[in-house]
Amino acid sequence: MEFGVILAGLLTGGLYATIGLGLSLVFGVMRLVNLAHGELIIVGAYASSLVLSWWGIDPFLSLVIVVPVIAALAYPVQRYLLTGLLRRGLEPPLVATFGISLILSAGLTAIFGGDPRKLASSYSAAGMSLFGQQVRVIDVVGLGIGVVLTVVIFLVMRHSRWGAALRAASTDPATAGTMGINVNAVYAITFAASAAVAAIGGVFIGTAYSFTPTSGMGYILIGFTVVVLGGTGNTFGTLIGGLVLGLVQSIGGALFGGEYRDFVIYAFFIVVLAAKPLAERGLDAWRSRPAATRRTEVRA
Repeated sequence: MEFGVILAGLLTGGLYATIGLGLSLVFGVMRLVNLAHGELIIVGAYASSLVLSWWGIDPFLSLVIVVPVIAALAYPVQRYLLTGLLRRGLEPPLVATFGISLILSAGLTAIFGGDPRKLASSYSAAGMSLFGQQVRVIDVVGLGIGVVLTVVIFLVMRHSRWGAALRAASTDPATAGTMGINVNAVYAITFAASAAVAAIGGVFIGTAYSFTPTSGMGYILIGFTVVVLGGTGNTFGTLIGGLVLGLVQSIGGALFGGEYRDFVIYAFFIVVLAAKPLAERGLDAWRSRPAATRRTEVRA
């Protein structure tokens, strides 16, 4: 197999990690499956398109405007809508986020139409040599963004007061509340941070690929696959899951043809959903055996 196929998969995997990070963050803290995450990604792309058309600001520079605005809009959605629904169980907020996704998709279609768009930039098609292979600069940047976001989220989660409050709220919200932690505010900030990550991914997607108001569905399936692979709430696991998915898609496209690249992702998603619980049960059963028995099996 050509090294270029592997390299292309890893570069794409950086983008997929960015898509999965926001989903993993929200689910790991609130056990909330945000079905509107894909649409938030596309909203980020369209918001950057507006900034570009109104003020001529470069897509990546537009992040300074787009990310805070989308985070600010997401905060009250969690604080005043989803937080109350979370008290009723997991299904009401799931349905609510599905409704939000439909509203966002319909709204984008009404405002911008259904024609594909792409953010114009001088570097979207620029190439460079990497390990002897010709690749797009934008793909290398995408991998860098995925790695940087992963490290930043990990450091914030592990080495900041907000991260400590977030971990406490996710582990035992009731106890965290008695310790003076505003759990509702923590949830809202987490949701806003997830939306900010989605917006970053959206601007990158809009620069590297074309997009439409309905593109969010495909990206949320990618995000779910990454989260299932890496583990919910596992920051570095999400990065690894994104890289693995990128490799699977690239190798599948090389083996079966480029037209099957998306099919490979969806098929892999189904396989992972079916296989991971079985693997986890097998691992738990192995761990439950006496230590001496496990050592004997490993030596054998």
